[in-house]
Amino acid sequence: MKNLHEMTNVVSTKEAIDLANEINRLESALKKMKDELKKYVKEHGAVDTGQEVWGFYESVSWVFDRNGLKEVARNMALEGLDPWELMNVSKTNLNKLGWDENFIGQMGEKKVTQRFTSRKNKN
Repeated sequence: MKNLHEMTNVVSTKEAIDLANEINRLESALKKMKDELKKYVKEHGAVDTGQEVWGFYESVSWVFDRNGLKEVARNMALEGLDPWELMNVSKTNLNKLGWDENFIGQMGEKKVTQRFTSRKNKN
């Protein structure tokens, strides 16, 4: 395998394939290393490297039932905010409806973003 400096100028399909395979190898190794560090941190607490602290941190989100959602919208309106500007329907929830894109397009605007990633072959 080429060193990192040599990989910055990929000019052939073989070099691109080698680079993609190396990325997969490194990401797999990284996942294993993170799993090991997680186990250590669970048992011994956060690890301070001097530059950063590896540990478990809370991520907070809220889930509202229909009455709670109604109250959120009502309170937004009372504060002079338009609830419809702040609330949206996720792609996951739209998929659950089974509506086709033409129908959805009559109500909203489709936003497409590009994401660089890999996917498993279906072969």
